Amino acid sequence: MARKSRKQHQPSDEHLTLEQSTPAPKFDEHRPIAPRNPNQVDAMRYLRTQTLTLLSGPPGTAKTLLAVYIACEKLHKREIDKIYYVKPVVSVPGEQGLGFLPGNLDEKIAPHVSPVRDALEVFMPKGKAEYILSKKLIEFMPIEHLRGRSLHRCAVIADEMQNATTHSLMTILTRLGDGSSIAVLGDVVQRDLAFRFGGDGLSDAIRRLGPLENVGHVEFGFDDIERSPFVQSVIKAYADLYSPK
Repeated sequence: MARKSRKQHQPSDEHLTLEQSTPAPKFDEHRPIAPRNPNQVDAMRYLRTQTLTLLSGPPGTAKTLLAVYIACEKLHKREIDKIYYVKPVVSVPGEQGLGFLPGNLDEKIAPHVSPVRDALEVFMPKGKAEYILSKKLIEFMPIEHLRGRSLHRCAVIADEMQNATTHSLMTILTRLGDGSSIAVLGDVVQRDLAFRFGGDGLSDAIRRLGPLENVGHVEFGFDDIERSPFVQSVIKAYADLYSPK
């Protein structure tokens, strides 16, 4: 069993250490990312070694960045063939599909791929990030399109899972085939689902799946926030929202 949840740690003023090459990296190069606190060390280890990694905690702790970075690392090493990015499309008070948004499919999904694009541009040139997205090596997959699929030799990044229902997250998890892994990310405080839709998938998955073999769980704390000192101070001002009810 691989499960670890650490308490808060002293943050750095920097988001992450980027070991940048000089001169600027070529198109086929990337800038390695080094963890900035013990919880990020654990997160990167689980993302590399476990079938399921659960990363929970407040904004600014690099959950999405680390998941995207390790997935790209696996893609570069040809351990996988594709990365799927799954994110609920939520409109209070419940879940709604992409059909409610204007435009064609690419225009509908563009806002939902933005977190991946932002993460990619942290550790690779913008041109390479756009190339990877245009070739659909990283592909946004609506939850409703996953039913019946078998996803082999891929990394699945299931983001904002506090806004997925328990049944939706179970659907995502049961798509996993041979040679695949999944990272389930979220912050239970940023939950937009109405209570009549049931509990959030993230909290339920942590409770049900945390003790299983081949599962790693890291719960980030306020002192793991690396985005900026301002964001850390804002989240601490809302600390009561993270207190057990």
